[in-house]
Amino acid sequence: MKNIGLYASLFSVILLGLGLTWHPPSEASNSPDRDAILKTIENFYIGDHTGSLEHKQLSMHPEGAYRYVDRDGAYQESQFRLVESRGDTIYTEELLSVEIYETVALARLRLENQRREEAEYKLMTLHKTSEGWLITSIAWGWGVTQ
Repeated sequence: MKNIGLYASLFSVILLGLGLTWHPPSEASNSPDRDAILKTIENFYIGDHTGSLEHKQLSMHPEGAYRYVDRDGAYQESQFRLVESRGDTIYTEELLSVEIYETVALARLRLENQRREEAEYKLMTLHKTSEGWLITSIAWGWGVTQ
């Protein structure tokens, strides 16, 4: 891990030799985009835990979708349902990282479910739309080994 700066420098030199440039993701804590993304994620979890339609609409693109491979190995996909519903309170979430690339961002989260011993991991793709940052896709899985 201590050689990350060296690897990033070498990677940049290689790309420069190819006529390409590399810009690492923004991690600045004082970034207005980062603050807006964190608020979007917070609104998502308020909506998920309480069932609040208002919070779902503040965080999820109406054309967005959940995508995952179930425990039987079958691909599943369903469009976001922006409706008032019962809240899901059987898990807690932990934000692991946020990477911002201009108008697209990736948030990684770890969820602890009270009914399972195994953690679940979510990857949220967010896009900067005319309405602000919205989640456009949520993919998740279990049994992450790295």
